[in-house]
Formats: sequence, structure tokens, C-alpha cells
Amino acid sequence: MPLNVHLFPIVNAFLKLHKCVSDNRVNVKTVNIPTEDGSMLKSYLIEPRENTGTLPCIVFYHGGGYLLRASKSHYQIAKMYADYTPCKVIFADYRLMPKYRFPIAVNDCYDTYKWVIANAEALGIDKNKIIVTGDSAGANASAAVSMMLCDNEQTLPIGAMLIYPVLDRRMITDSMKKYIDTPVWDAVRNRMFWREYLRNKVTVPIKYASPMEAISLKGFPKTYIEVAEFDCLHDEGVLFAKRLQAENIPVEYYEMKGTCHGYDEAFESVLVNDAVKRRVKWIQSVFDP
Repeated sequence: MPLNVHLFPIVNAFLKLHKCVSDNRVNVKTVNIPTEDGSMLKSYLIEPRENTGTLPCIVFYHGGGYLLRASKSHYQIAKMYADYTPCKVIFADYRLMPKYRFPIAVNDCYDTYKWVIANAEALGIDKNKIIVTGDSAGANASAAVSMMLCDNEQTLPIGAMLIYPVLDRRMITDSMKKYIDTPVWDAVRNRMFWREYLRNKVTVPIKYASPMEAISLKGFPKTYIEVAEFDCLHDEGVLFAKRLQAENIPVEYYEMKGTCHGYDEAFESVLVNDAVKRRVKWIQSVFDP
């Protein structure tokens, strides 16, 4: 990951070459989702081929530090969720830095969720069975959207699945002090992310950027948290799980031993395949308790 945010559009030019396409297991359609400020987000609807009719839904927010477009592994894992669960997946798009800083991306994710609820019947989605998920910044968006929905007394997801989440701008944990040169992501890049993400004046509650700073997590949905062992974000995920437990919110926590941030990129590995199967088992338990 470069440290200069102005290099990311160049990286994204290459990532744009990867498309989310249909295969023998899932059907992929493009959907255009309007935002509150009049923009249009090109997103994907992923549907299992062998299961038709009304299905539960996962709203998937990809990671990448609010700087990178979705990668091939993001698409593949989203398709696995749709196929294995089975369910429909809305693979959300959102606007990126450096042009768009907080709160644009989380607002886009929030507008996407509201669009899914509003169009659930036409999409063949059971609006009472929706889970939000994401990795890294996508997990940050999942937590923020859940809080925004709760604060605005709107239909909440019944579950949130957070994979190596970014949760605390203060960077005060032991893992943040320890992992300053780990692969893919480290404390140095994490500091760069927060500096750029919050460069503009913050006019909305800071918890929508830094969920750990929420005074209370009351109303947060049932949660699954997965963290990497060698990741500066490790302790944030653990502490968030403990906060949920303290507020009597059901949470399942799992540490991926021997991994660093972004291990989902190795989506063809046995390790990631096993992790996806474990996540799917949790998803199924939430959809059909």
C-alpha cells in the first residue's frame, strides 16, 4: 500500500479491469443506486442460480481503506456467500478518497442499505433478513451504517459481520504500537488513513467514523468479528467484541492464527475457504435461528 493517497487512483485504474461476472453458480446483475446528494452508485446484485424466489440478503461493503476499489477476492467471496448460504448479495459501491472524504463513503453505504429496504420486494429480498458485512474499511462501514440506522430509528440489519475491522481513530491499543511494519497494512498506513479520512471538518457524530468511540452500542445487531493475529487492528476487534458482550449483544469472535491483515486476498487457500464456511454457518444461524 502506498503512503501517498494521490497514487491510489493509479492503482484503481488496474483494479477497474476486474469485473464481477456471472458464473455457473451465481448470476450477477448491475444495479444503479441513487444517493441522497444525487450521485449514482454502480453496484452488483449477486444471486444463486439454483435458488429462486425471495431470499435473505447480505449487503457487502468491500475493504481498501476507503481508497481502493474492490478486488477480485472481494467479488469471489461475495459470490461464495450467495452460493453457500444461499442468499442474495448486494455488492455495494461507494465513492473513494482522495476526492471524497468522511462522511461521503459511509453515507453512500447508508443510502445503499436504505435502497435495498425500499426495493426489497422488487429485488426478491426478505427485508426482515438482512446482514451487513465487510472487511477492514468495509467492516467500518458496516458498523457505521448499523449505528446510523439505529439513531434514525430505521430498519436494522439482523446481523453484522466484521472482518479485521477498522474501528478506532485514536490508535491506542497494544497491537497498534506493536505492528508498525507488517505486510499489507500496518500502524504507519493506518495513521495515514485516519489523517486523510478525517481531513475535512467533521459535522456528524465521530462514532460514524470511529465506532469504538460510541458512548453506547445499544441496539447494535448480533455480530461476528474475525481478526488477524499479526495486524495492527487486532486489538480493536477484540475490544469491540468485549464491549458488545458487556452490553449483552450476542457476539462471536474468532482470531485467524498466523495471518496478517488482508488474508482474504488468498481466497483460493484452504485457510480462507475454511473461514468462509465458518462465516456462512454463522450467517445461516442468524437468518434461521
